Amino acid sequence: MSWSPGLNLLTGVNGSGKTNILEGINIISGWGPLERGTKTVSLPTWKSGSADVWLTGKLDTEYAEIIKVKVSGRFIIKIDEKTISATDLRWKVPVLTFLPNDMAILEDSASYRRRLLDMLLALLVPPYAMRLHDYRRGVRQKAFLLKNVSPTDIIDRVLLPLAAWIWKMREEAVQLLSECLNGSGLLPAKVSLSLKRGGAGCFYDYNDDYRRSVSMNRERELAVKMPMVGPHRDDMLIMCEEKLAAEALSRGFRRRVAIALMLAAADGVKRKLGRDPVLLLDEVTAELDAEGREMLFRSLLERETQVFAATAEENGNIFPGAVYKVSEGSVTQVK
Repeated sequence: MSWSPGLNLLTGVNGSGKTNILEGINIISGWGPLERGTKTVSLPTWKSGSADVWLTGKLDTEYAEIIKVKVSGRFIIKIDEKTISATDLRWKVPVLTFLPNDMAILEDSASYRRRLLDMLLALLVPPYAMRLHDYRRGVRQKAFLLKNVSPTDIIDRVLLPLAAWIWKMREEAVQLLSECLNGSGLLPAKVSLSLKRGGAGCFYDYNDDYRRSVSMNRERELAVKMPMVGPHRDDMLIMCEEKLAAEALSRGFRRRVAIALMLAAADGVKRKLGRDPVLLLDEVTAELDAEGREMLFRSLLERETQVFAATAEENGNIFPGAVYKVSEGSVTQVK
């Protein structure tokens, strides 16, 4: 397929293959499967006769680079036949993905709000993904020690600089989102953002905050046998009129704030990297009223970024871009 450099809408009934297209783009941009934690070996090869599949895409740039990703037990990524890391590929092809559950970012669990920050930072700060991976591995090791009633002093010392650095990066990401958010034109009222450090936040210095908060929660961690302090328990507070936005706003307005956050992340990437990210939106128009859909489409059009939006709803007649019909894995451009 040769896609439009602007807005692309994929329509079709559930199970027709719309999300497969988004997942393919997500994979060849260095992110892997759409659902976090999905094993690559579980991706279907559709009776290809091989357990390995190559996905190929061409960038419409001056050099027309060819991206090839081998989907097997682990990903092998190449650009013009030269192996490249996922981190370098993400920087070259910045992509932001928003799934249906991300529309409930205000009222759902903190993990969705952390995901937004982590996705943004993985694009903007090359070492972030690896350090977050190291931190999560350390948290699992600490949980194992707590369950076996073993000392955790050594692992706490290892986790301290990682936790402090992640807190610093996340607070900078929240500040960037906040600056971009209120200029989106989608907000029903002024919204403020702040980072709530997991199990901490009483002390200004990041290192001091982690060290003293772990000490204060030592007995509690031993009782519940789980690490209670650190970025794995962070939350991003979304406030409106001094109340949580999830409580202050109607369902329709909460969806608009979720879209505004998505666009703020895209604006933040452009501000820091100097180029627009590609946006992958799966069923993003679900539960939006007609006014909300119109505002979303207008905002996407104003940004002049490439967008792939998938929906089972009939929005093709009002969508200001290329429209494709997906049916049983076949794609036909209809507008």
